[in-house]
Amino acid sequence: MKRFLAATLAALMLLAFLPLASPPALAAIDFTIRCSIDSAYVGETIWWEVKDIEGGTPPYHYNFDIYRNGVLYSPECYESLNHWRVFTPALPGKYKVMVWVGDNDDDTNKFSDEITVTANPNRITKVEPLGPTSLKITWNKVSGAMEYELWRTTSLNTDWVWVKSTGEGETSVTDTNLKAGTRYYYQLRYYKENIYDSWLSPVAAGVPMGKTRITSINSPLKGRVRLVWAKAAGASGYQVAMATSARGSYRTVRQLTGNSITFTGLKSGSALYYKIRPYRKIYSATYWGQYSGYRSVRVK
Repeated sequence: MKRFLAATLAALMLLAFLPLASPPALAAIDFTIRCSIDSAYVGETIWWEVKDIEGGTPPYHYNFDIYRNGVLYSPECYESLNHWRVFTPALPGKYKVMVWVGDNDDDTNKFSDEITVTANPNRITKVEPLGPTSLKITWNKVSGAMEYELWRTTSLNTDWVWVKSTGEGETSVTDTNLKAGTRYYYQLRYYKENIYDSWLSPVAAGVPMGKTRITSINSPLKGRVRLVWAKAAGASGYQVAMATSARGSYRTVRQLTGNSITFTGLKSGSALYYKIRPYRKIYSATYWGQYSGYRSVRVK
């Protein structure tokens, strides 16, 4: 009997000490999601990153499922050790990510805040000469951009020079004091409220050159028309376009380096309209100036 009581007492004492010997409960995993947006050549790029993890035991595993306008848009179909995901949407909308973080014993899901994406590329759309010493640079408007910054160089192997910064409503700049016939390269970036600055846009190029005008047009002989035009500073050649009416469809009929030409074999009695534009050829690239006003003639 004494042995039974002693064994029972020992068992009760062991049970009393068991809670002290058992391991503590696992802490739930908690974390924050950092979200930032930048500009890539193809549009705005979102970067999500897990920060400030508490609880659990590393190494952690991660999964990022992307939602657009509340609907699953781009699931991440695997777990990885990467605590971030970079994504460039092809469509505008409101984007957020659901992040899963887990270790061997516990896991947690959380949604990030929504961020509005316009999916506009940061791109120069046109570089056109206004004269022998000026170029007009035009770009697409990026929603939410507060300021644009234009940079220039004459060689891709040298440093870029800042040209001008503009306000949010402006989408073009006229660059002056340039050299006629010289090729200038341009890049653009913008500032946005939640971006310090965007990436620089793809390179666009242009050449300042003067304007031309038709100084003489006549039909000296039957079936012939002779044109003479003013030389344009910075041009290496000229393109002649012709139509059968002032506002008709003009087609290129000759490209040459001189500033005069005689056409033969034309239909007598027909009314023809001509206009000229200069161009500058640099290696394999051709840069175009502005068309002149049209002049008309009736063929003898």
